[in-house]
Amino acid sequence: MLKRKFFHEFRRHNRSSRWNADAHLRAHERSANVEDDAIMRVDTCQLAANNPIEDFYSAAKCISSRAFLFGVFDGHGGQQCSRHISTNLYPYLCASVLKKHEIGNYPPDQRLEWLFSSSDGHLPNAFKSRETRNIAAYHKEFKKNPNTYTGTVREALKLAFETCDKDLGDNALPNAKGVIDRHAAMVAASGSCCTLAHIRSRHLHVANLGDAAAVLGVVNPNGSVTARQLSRAHCVDNADEVQRIRIAHPASESQTVLRGGRLLGELFPLRAFGDVRYKWPLDLQKVVLEPLGHPPPQHLYTPPYLSTSPEVFYHKLTPNDRFLVLATDGLWEWLDPDTVVRLVHDHTLGTITQQAYVPKSGTTLQQVREQLKERARGEQKTKKPIDENCATHIIRHALGGVSGGATKQYERLIDILQVPPGRARNYRDDITVIVIHFNETFLDGHEEDEE
Repeated sequence: MLKRKFFHEFRRHNRSSRWNADAHLRAHERSANVEDDAIMRVDTCQLAANNPIEDFYSAAKCISSRAFLFGVFDGHGGQQCSRHISTNLYPYLCASVLKKHEIGNYPPDQRLEWLFSSSDGHLPNAFKSRETRNIAAYHKEFKKNPNTYTGTVREALKLAFETCDKDLGDNALPNAKGVIDRHAAMVAASGSCCTLAHIRSRHLHVANLGDAAAVLGVVNPNGSVTARQLSRAHCVDNADEVQRIRIAHPASESQTVLRGGRLLGELFPLRAFGDVRYKWPLDLQKVVLEPLGHPPPQHLYTPPYLSTSPEVFYHKLTPNDRFLVLATDGLWEWLDPDTVVRLVHDHTLGTITQQAYVPKSGTTLQQVREQLKERARGEQKTKKPIDENCATHIIRHALGGVSGGATKQYERLIDILQVPPGRARNYRDDITVIVIHFNETFLDGHEEDEE
């Protein structure tokens, strides 16, 4: 009797723990059925490690070009910059529509239709009016310049990123009376990486700053799925980035410009919004930033050291391109791109992904047969994914693992999720995932659609 009571208590506690883990994972998930042009559906999910969270995401449609915009923004040194960029970059992008892509002469402040955002977008009135003036001025200059207005999407995206960052920094400068806007200074002092997808009909551009990533899921004729990376991390692991920075500064700084795998020994990403400590000269920082508790980095000799010019990749979508995953680096610390696209593909088919079977050295043929039968039995029992949201499904497998079955996965999840945001940053980073599912029928019927 005592054993039975203990067993029932254990099962009740186990169910409660699983329910709490599921609720924690799904607290910030979101799904949207778009069904417009190439976009069929969008799944998002976010899990905080920092307190407050420094990751943000947003999605919108540019009415004047019918282009969709999806972005993940990974903040550092605070959440102010990533929060600002997640809502204020898109108006610059909508003000950068090429002449050949315009379908209506909309004013700059009426070109954006929001789908969703993890930021409330609230700004002080004075700050918001200044942003509106900045975008109107940028739009006017963009249309006056024939090299940009009749140029390429790649160059337009770069100009929008650079101008948004320039205005962000200028907002933090003292006004005519010598007064500094503290909110603007905090935005400029913190920083943000960004991975953004610009999708117009079948034309996909990915603009990237920093170490978030974009991965395309491509289905092969045999039914398998392949990961195609559409971004490169801007850090010391990227030899081209290291060379770019070393060339931009004197040889006398060869020992200081990159130290310990970081820019000036401090900053991990080598491209980012904000972070004016790595862009402004020393004299200006002493006036604006030092009074707010932001001392300049050591060895600041020839700024700027940090770039806001994004690396832009172009891809023309085909019917074999089934989905695009945008995620901050908190995900890629746990999963590689091949595993992520396999998770998404199998989720769409309604199956739970397991690791590819690789027998251990010394395993006999009879043991291989038995192990394969056991895997087959396990797969038949658990064909339906636990999560309806594909992005949540990815985060569940990132933290819980892709092997060992549901019981083992829940054990890992419960252990990890018990650590509250703030302390959790000692073990992992914020994770933000957007999965964009493409409309295969649309892509199959627009193969002749040219850029």
